[in-house]
Amino acid sequence: MDELWEMLDHYAIEKILKRYARALDEKNYDALDAVFTEDAVLDYTAAGGIKDRYPVVKAWLKEVLDPMPEMQHFTTNVEIEFDCDRAKGASYTFNVNGVHAEGKLQHMNVGAQYIDTFARTPQGWRITSRREARLVTFGYVFGPEPQLGH
Repeated sequence: MDELWEMLDHYAIEKILKRYARALDEKNYDALDAVFTEDAVLDYTAAGGIKDRYPVVKAWLKEVLDPMPEMQHFTTNVEIEFDCDRAKGASYTFNVNGVHAEGKLQHMNVGAQYIDTFARTPQGWRITSRREARLVTFGYVFGPEPQLGH
């Protein structure tokens, strides 16, 4: 692949990854429609979540994230391998999540890796599958227990 085109595609995919983080932080779940394909399979079981097609996971994300008064997602260490109009990649995410518990605002910090596949669509690059691999959790731990073995 021509190096310039690969750089442009890499940039376009990084924009998708950032759009995902911002959509969650702003609780703008409809913005995720410009991140995932309709038939994308998303696997958050390593974080105690669900694995299903995008529309089901979108509703689940709203259910679990709406109660959090504070959230901030960071995306780093993006690596992508291209194969024409398909790509696979991995990136790190660091998330700061706040919840009211024990009479005060508590924070859980999560470090994880996203393992993704992408496709070029008529609307641009989209994620076709995502698996979260939890790496570290610290602070006030809340929510479902991470699933071991993922």
